[in-house]
Amino acid sequence: MPVDPRDGAVRAYLEDVFNGHNLKSLDKYMKKDLVSHWLGDRSLNGIDAWKEAMAGFFDAFPDAAYTLNDLFFSGDKGVWRGTWRATQRKEWEGIPATGRKATWTVIIIGRFAGEKLAEDWVEYDRYNLFRQLGAL
Repeated sequence: MPVDPRDGAVRAYLEDVFNGHNLKSLDKYMKKDLVSHWLGDRSLNGIDAWKEAMAGFFDAFPDAAYTLNDLFFSGDKGVWRGTWRATQRKEWEGIPATGRKATWTVIIIGRFAGEKLAEDWVEYDRYNLFRQLGAL
């Protein structure tokens, strides 16, 4: 079975951005007008808003590392599920720096325009992340 060309694009994106913390190369992977829906409670509009949110995350969790567990495509959408492992070194989402290590899962559904991400829906295990950080 032939590999979907978006497979390589998503894997490169995860390695470059999620693991490399490289926010300068987002235009290689995302449309400029990307809409990113986070946990159903907020949406980020455009690469700059996404970059700002992730810069805060990487600042708070400087050792954040992502492991891809599943990746598949259907039509113009792709789904990837993975695991973050990180140590909180600075305040994030109203939680003061704890120095605690945490492991949590995330599922992202992405809608593509060609090989670039045009829209995504991000769901992560906020309960267990916050529990591990002592915020509950």
